[in-house]
Amino acid sequence: MSKNRRQRRERERIEAKNATQIVKSTNEQKERASDPLGLISFACGLAAWGWSVIAPESSALFGSVLVGAAVALSVVALRRRFLLGNAASTTVALIALTAFIFFDWYIVVKPQRGKPFQGLLVHGYHLTSECGSLAARQRMPDWLRDESKGWQAQVDQLITEKLPAKDSQIWLGAIIYGKVTDVNTVAYQCTWLANKVGALETIVSTEYDSSLKHKDYNGPTYWFEPVNGKVDISEALKAGTPQSNIAIEDLGNDKDSTQPTQITGTVPHKH
Repeated sequence: MSKNRRQRRERERIEAKNATQIVKSTNEQKERASDPLGLISFACGLAAWGWSVIAPESSALFGSVLVGAAVALSVVALRRRFLLGNAASTTVALIALTAFIFFDWYIVVKPQRGKPFQGLLVHGYHLTSECGSLAARQRMPDWLRDESKGWQAQVDQLITEKLPAKDSQIWLGAIIYGKVTDVNTVAYQCTWLANKVGALETIVSTEYDSSLKHKDYNGPTYWFEPVNGKVDISEALKAGTPQSNIAIEDLGNDKDSTQPTQITGTVPHKH
């Protein structure tokens, strides 16, 4: 009788112990489920996106810090939620680090670095559109010439500070070679401006936005004036580039004509 009582008490003790462990385990799971780290990491990730995409003058560095905090907190939250061991935690951390590097560069850093260049490119488009309403042989309006020079100075400084030498070469090479009677004409100034816009478009598409539709800029423009009705373009063919952009001044047009006073074209080089 006493033996059965002892056995019953032992079973009750074991059952009570098991029940206590179950309750404790349930409470621990609830605590892990309500762990605020996951929510904080999500908030950091959302803040990073908002900072980099919505804010007009956002900092790529601050956005990267927010993304890094989101990733680190997520790893800690996963480890606490699933009680990961050292090996599993290391694996998760490495995967998260790799994902962070790619995400941070392509979603946060690269778009932010490209914003100033894209803004200047849009401004350049506006300037070239102003050229379309002007007669080619008239003098370039002072306001448009000054704005064009200011725009070029801004782009030049940004490229020098932010981009490698190869991009500086593209930008500096976007000029006009040749003797021109009046460099202040719309034809000359707008051709020069178009060269600069084309060069910047190529740079932006290469460095920041591969989906940007553009025509690759292939070098400077060679401007020629006919002599006795003939033009010698041999200098352009010596440039050493795959092709040359040619502008030939059409002296036959009336000075008051609104038609273009230049003929532009591209001459491919034979090797």
